[in-house]
Amino acid sequence: MIRKITTLFFVILLCCAHSLYAMGSLLPHRYIPVRVRVMDGVEDVSVRIKGPYKIMDQVTEKVLSESRDMREFSVSPGYIKGEGIKILPASGARVYVNNRQFRGTIDIIKDKNNRLFVVNHVDLEEYLYGVLYHEVNHNWPVEVLKAQAIAARTYALYQKLVSKNKYYDLTADAYSQVYGGRTSEKWRTTRAVNLTRGLVLMYENKVFPAYFHATCGGSTTDALTLWNIDIPVFLARVCDFCAISPHYRWRKELTMDYLESMLKKAGYDIGIISFEVLERDSSGRVTDFLIKGKGKDIRLSGNKFRLIVGPNLIRSANFEAEKKGKYVIFTGKGWGHGVGMCQWGAFNMASQGWKAEDILLYYYPGAEIVRVE
Repeated sequence: MIRKITTLFFVILLCCAHSLYAMGSLLPHRYIPVRVRVMDGVEDVSVRIKGPYKIMDQVTEKVLSESRDMREFSVSPGYIKGEGIKILPASGARVYVNNRQFRGTIDIIKDKNNRLFVVNHVDLEEYLYGVLYHEVNHNWPVEVLKAQAIAARTYALYQKLVSKNKYYDLTADAYSQVYGGRTSEKWRTTRAVNLTRGLVLMYENKVFPAYFHATCGGSTTDALTLWNIDIPVFLARVCDFCAISPHYRWRKELTMDYLESMLKKAGYDIGIISFEVLERDSSGRVTDFLIKGKGKDIRLSGNKFRLIVGPNLIRSANFEAEKKGKYVIFTGKGWGHGVGMCQWGAFNMASQGWKAEDILLYYYPGAEIVRVE
């Protein structure tokens, strides 16, 4: 049973478990805006608008222009007289930024280097419409899509609550959640968002960052291993479900020159002699990795090493490294950081009849599913 909880600025209302499967008209919800940085460090931004709109000063909110239907227009730092501009489309109008359509409003802001970054102000639910397609296969079972929607909503809400950035809460890339705006919306993922409208995960009355990853490779890992987060919902969980994943096992061959260049780019200038795994966590992931070099050695965590080299090349910290001449052969299991929900595991669970809340409570033990209103 889900309890009634009051938080800093909203109320979590009592709801029954079966409401997760409610059909028909959408449940009402409180508008919760999130700020998503969708572009950063660009020299100009292309904007096109279909329908009525206003352009305002981002700070003073003075109306700079008001019209209907803007043909494609390039916004450069020189066009912006103050800190930035705000584009407010009227209801039903469509805004395109670099040919990608976005819901909500758009801020185009100058940074200290006279470059531009773009922030999309959008309702949390509509933000998720543009996230789910990028984070999970839209053809997967609906229970997986619903579980993903709840996890993604929880993560976004957590970032909104803890964000100290002046201009945005989330980025539109893999460092937050991949977000493509209205252009990325699909019917099945939108339906999953609507079926779970307002539902988030909480632990001890607090929203937490509901991390997820593609494939755990047999076991998730403790969040404490990677980040300073020590709560039971992020304890390692054995997962036999993702063995069907195409990423369960992987192999990658990289040159010594490439590895040395990537390490140098990260500030580690070393001529590599050999590699040695010094320590692993309970899930098999490398926590202490020694790179022996000419005149000096470097010690890194397995996750930091894979992020330096390329997280799509060394897909997880659960790896072995074997040097062969000018090459290093990496073999490993899983794809991603390994914390929280394993998406391929969730896919297999849903295929076997598991419901969304059962999947979530397996990967986030001790959590509750509550509704934000």
